[in-house]
Amino acid sequence: MVKNYNLTSCGLSCDLCDSNTTKLQDSAKYLSKMFEDPMFQGLILMFNPQFKKENFTGFIETLELLKSYPPCPGCQGRADCVINQCTKQKNITSCSECEFLDLDAGTCTEVPKQPKSPMMPPAPIFFQGLSKRYKNWNIENLIAIANGKKDKVNSDIEKKIKNGKSSRDLIDLSVNFFEFMK
Repeated sequence: MVKNYNLTSCGLSCDLCDSNTTKLQDSAKYLSKMFEDPMFQGLILMFNPQFKKENFTGFIETLELLKSYPPCPGCQGRADCVINQCTKQKNITSCSECEFLDLDAGTCTEVPKQPKSPMMPPAPIFFQGLSKRYKNWNIENLIAIANGKKDKVNSDIEKKIKNGKSSRDLIDLSVNFFEFMK
């Protein structure tokens, strides 16, 4: 039996998110150990004789911060998310229930309104950016949910997890969110 996974209002899954799974923290711990390992330092010196650990102080400090950073509690409860603000204002749980989600085009047709936060683009523009960044995977999920196929979405997420996939594997890293704020 497939379990119900934590889906966000925009159609993504917290269960696949590296911030939620502690993969980010685990990676930081691993890299920190590597910088302390004399064998690693020796290998680096073989390839780069100018290597000095002191040159990586800022990076190592960032790793220390990441190691202790708590896992994300999930996107659903984030009041700073413009998509969550939008769904809350409409009294719906996700974009799959929204009259402005064009299921055929896979876009939000709502006229953008200025959000509460100047750091975030309006919800329809942010939704467009998320969709592009995640190669429309969130839209596929929302369409399936809107068509009563939430079990299929949960099954797809379960398969991805079993295959060791995370949100990082779904992301198009060439997408720059700041482009959408112009």
